[in-house]
Amino acid sequence: MKALRFISVPILFLAALTPSFAQTPEQLLAQPPEKLAALKTDPHIAKAMKFLQTSDSLGAVLQKADALVDRVVLEETHSHPGQTALFWNGFRANVRAQIQSETDDFVLISAQLYATHFTDAELDQLIAFYSSGVGAKYFRIREQLDNQETELASAWSNQLAPKVLEEVHAKMGAGKRPTP
Repeated sequence: MKALRFISVPILFLAALTPSFAQTPEQLLAQPPEKLAALKTDPHIAKAMKFLQTSDSLGAVLQKADALVDRVVLEETHSHPGQTALFWNGFRANVRAQIQSETDDFVLISAQLYATHFTDAELDQLIAFYSSGVGAKYFRIREQLDNQETELASAWSNQLAPKVLEEVHAKMGAGKRPTP
């Protein structure tokens, strides 16, 4: 029994040290309000928030939030036909306000995620890079580059596969002895 107690203490200690990035997205999103409030005063989280702003990740989140407003309103217009434009303008404003409140928490959780992967010094380097001209340019074209690179890799593998098979077959055929 004593051995079990000694084993459980290190396990509990290791569990307490498990970083938050090991949490699932659902666990990160389910954090209680008091934990989110504590994140707001954490200087490391504040630096990660600055990185989100500098890298324009925050802008991407806000675009997704706007798209969510549009989607929610569109779904509701189909469910409730015949409402006036005045009603839908008010509805949209209420949806936008609610989503903005939720977006603030989401950005804080995103900053928490970055803060678990980068030290203060690394965040300073990232902020400096994304504040530079080349960093800002990279961020603007990153998605386009990723798509082009994926297309290039696909075309390369399509060209390479037959060539590799031909060469492997030739090598394997060269080592075969004729069968009697």
